Amino acid sequence: MEECISFKNMNCPVYLKRFSPEDIIEVEELEKRTFEVGPYNREELEELLTMPDTFNFLLYDEKSHELLGYIAASKIDEVTANIESIAVDPRYQGKGAGTALLNAIEQEMKARKYIFSILEVREMNMGALEFYKSKGYEEGELLKNFYTLSYKGSNHGIRLIKKLT
Repeated sequence: MEECISFKNMNCPVYLKRFSPEDIIEVEELEKRTFEVGPYNREELEELLTMPDTFNFLLYDEKSHELLGYIAASKIDEVTANIESIAVDPRYQGKGAGTALLNAIEQEMKARKYIFSILEVREMNMGALEFYKSKGYEEGELLKNFYTLSYKGSNHGIRLIKKLT
């Protein structure tokens, strides 16, 4: 599935598509560019993007076909889906790519009849926390020692939740 979308803040038209096995190297490279601490390796990405009850989108530049970002979510229970991972190339952060990915996955969640979207974010990742709160997510529980690797002195995560309407 490819879906064309456009951004007011981006100079390039973009499109969404579903993950396929030939995308794995690009997604792995994106992870490395995006995350200072704990990027997924190839095996983890293959598992994340192909496990049952997982759905995902990759965002590409329409002209260059460069991968700009991806998002993956999975079923928790009959009413809740978890955003397992979202990554946007640092060059495109703050330009609408993350919003497009989040909107796409939330629309897919609604189509699958989920009521809640949840995700976990590092306690010290202020940019991500602000982004999700601006999209209607609310802070839930503090997840002590949720992450194996420390980021800015903390291993804690915060669970965020949004009621899908």
